[in-house]
Amino acid sequence: MPTDAPEIIRAHRETGLFELKWPGESELFVRFFDVRCGCTCAVCVDEFTGEPLLDPAKIPTEIAPAGLDLVGQYAIRIRWNDGHNTGLYTWERLQQLAHAARQ
Repeated sequence: MPTDAPEIIRAHRETGLFELKWPGESELFVRFFDVRCGCTCAVCVDEFTGEPLLDPAKIPTEIAPAGLDLVGQYAIRIRWNDGHNTGLYTWERLQQLAHAARQ
């Protein structure tokens, strides 16, 4: 079953956190850095092996979204200030990242 769209997606630049809220859940917060590391595009993850290609040490500490674009009814594209913009973050992927950040 597909994950519903979040009710809230906010980028809090002063704290470096995304605020996400799905129907029936409390707000979840996840660091910009963790979302950037969680990109699953072909530039960041090997398409055939699933092995990560992105070296987290190369992500700038001041990473932040430069913009967000809705993609259909299932995802957003985040345009990052490091120039990366090829990843799609499905609602399910965002929820996975947010729940992982709570642990």
